[in-house]
Amino acid sequence: MKSKVAILIAMAIIASVLAAGCTSNTNQSAQSTSGGTSHDAVIQAVISDDLQAYNSAQWVRSLNQSVQWVNATTAMVTYKMSNQNRSLNYTANYTKLGSIAKANEYVSSISQGYNATSAAQLIGFPALTTASSLNEHKHYLNITQSLPSTNSYIKMERDSPTAPASYIIQVDDVVISFNATFNNAAS
Repeated sequence: MKSKVAILIAMAIIASVLAAGCTSNTNQSAQSTSGGTSHDAVIQAVISDDLQAYNSAQWVRSLNQSVQWVNATTAMVTYKMSNQNRSLNYTANYTKLGSIAKANEYVSSISQGYNATSAAQLIGFPALTTASSLNEHKHYLNITQSLPSTNSYIKMERDSPTAPASYIIQVDDVVISFNATFNNAAS
């Protein structure tokens, strides 16, 4: 009889340890669910931070966006921004890779012909200026408990702020890529 009681106590202890392990989440890429589909919390945070940065940007008068999830770690966001003098429409592809090292490798494989940029070099390029320097990454910080390292790359067709350009922005293990053209308002 004592052995059965001891086995039951041991099983209860094991079950409580396993349950405690299931309830505490220290994983930085916790999944969240919206609309019945599970999305990676980190990529959702990066998208939310970008939307907040654009909504707070002084040059943006109006902002419309739509998020389309491809799978749990990939989304496309269509941005439509304008002010009195310029407009910008583009679709950004957000992809979360398994680690920062994998994201670095991926960016290295696609960034040939791009120039690494700093916020100071981005005057006249509000899309990257907003994403790189105005973004406070509050949602990302809430999820990961640390601020991300952000790298930006640009490849322009011509040396002009209104020329078509391709952009790559790396936010730790999330890579954002898009092509955009700024349009001056018609006179």
